[in-house]
Amino acid sequence: MHVDNPPPGSVAAPPRDDRSPAAARTVVTTRGVTKAYGRTRALTGVDLDVRAGEVVGLVGHNGAGKSTLMRVLAGLEPCDQGTVVVGGTQVSPRDAGPGATAFRGVRMAYQETSLCPDLTVAENIWLSSRHCLPRLGWRRAAGAAVRRRLDEMFPGHGVSPRDRVADLSIARRQMVEIARASLVDRLDLLILDEPTESLGPDAARTLYDHVRRLAARGTAVLLISHRIGEVLSVADRVAVMRDGAVVAERPAAGLGERDVLLLMGAEVAESAAVTAPAGAGADRPALAELRGATGQGLRDVSIRVGAGEVVGLAGLAGQGQQEVLERLWRPVRRDTTVRGTRAYVPGDRQRSGVLPLWSVAENLTITAMRGLARGGFRRMAAETATVRGWVDRLAVRGGADAAMTELSGGNQQKVIVARAFASTADLVLLDDPFRGVDVHTKTDLYALIREEAARGRSVVWYSSENAEMAHCDRVYVLRAGRVVAELSGDEISEERIIAVSFAESAAGSESASGPVPALSGAASPATSESTGAPR
Repeated sequence: MHVDNPPPGSVAAPPRDDRSPAAARTVVTTRGVTKAYGRTRALTGVDLDVRAGEVVGLVGHNGAGKSTLMRVLAGLEPCDQGTVVVGGTQVSPRDAGPGATAFRGVRMAYQETSLCPDLTVAENIWLSSRHCLPRLGWRRAAGAAVRRRLDEMFPGHGVSPRDRVADLSIARRQMVEIARASLVDRLDLLILDEPTESLGPDAARTLYDHVRRLAARGTAVLLISHRIGEVLSVADRVAVMRDGAVVAERPAAGLGERDVLLLMGAEVAESAAVTAPAGAGADRPALAELRGATGQGLRDVSIRVGAGEVVGLAGLAGQGQQEVLERLWRPVRRDTTVRGTRAYVPGDRQRSGVLPLWSVAENLTITAMRGLARGGFRRMAAETATVRGWVDRLAVRGGADAAMTELSGGNQQKVIVARAFASTADLVLLDDPFRGVDVHTKTDLYALIREEAARGRSVVWYSSENAEMAHCDRVYVLRAGRVVAELSGDEISEERIIAVSFAESAAGSESASGPVPALSGAASPATSESTGAPR
């Protein structure tokens, strides 16, 4: 199997100042492309050119049509109208579809991975790259190829070709998904759909180093991300989508995040983080507590959650944050006490959050039925009003009757978050809840969390983005399964969290310069409501 490997030891791309994307050959062209799913018009007339050797950042709100356009460009779905030209050849709708030879040089890494969970990593590589693998010894060849590519993209990844995909953390599955997409004998266009939403900062940095190397060798890259800063750091050009069409294109050089947000067509407001004064949580009655919790990734962890308090779990990925949420969700040990009911927003929405055969309304009301019912009977009018309120409040594209599988990843995430807050739970547990959600929806959800806390509901919130912790009352920073700092009020800042995460441990704990734990994302139970009692 042919793999375009960079020279051993290379880290950064060669200088790119002398490249002229405008003069490079065009890899993919679309003109007037439309696509509809029932009543939902996902694409309304897209015009876009992607040239060899350039990185194009594609940005837009949830439901703007980004992922649908990528599926058309990858040949997975035909467009309804318009033209798609790949490698200089116009492609008709009948030429599109899985396995279409016209799109063989176009590969896509999906936000929700396309891997088969019951197969090994090597077997998944064979499924997508069997046309360029030997018939004899394909398993060894596939394993060697994916290992080399993972080593290039994500040093220290900790993935074996023999690993069963279902046993991998969400971050490692994402690594395999990205590596799988790049393993082909000829790669003209690589499409990355929200590639870093499940990755830590180190993995994201090494991925973008690889993207720059690919572009320097002539491969075109289309990058979809809500992390505007990341897009601007790697892209040559930014294309903005709104309402199913590309409404603006600009060179990335000289653009700021505010400029991009304005191009997306929304007012940009400074987000005001609401924090409590230091020590405020101690004055509130305890709703949940961990007292010296040990085992299953935790070492002597003590955490207190007051009524009506927003508590953040911060630090590098995989340091015990998911294990804390799991303890609070299932408080079966004597070292954990939770009073009242709980709702959980899992980090892996496809495995543990979305009910794919149900509609938006059914997904949203499943945890609210108990509170809405009277005398054991459902009240359909009350359920309809609840659904309408949340769909309108979070602007869920597609509406209440849409199937969950018809929604973009960000809109699915809105429904899962709304489901937790629509319940009557006293404690809401959030595992990186805003992954794949656009910045304006995030602002609305931050306000929602504060409103619910003001009504007395408690929230425990893990986020892979340290800047989000500014919206918490108190923050516990974890490293290697221990709490290494408790921050409150003005102490909570991204800089402070990073400094504590990498600082040397106190006496008796491990050094921060020791082995870096592998990225992880613990498999979480489906969002639901549970009744807890003191243990």
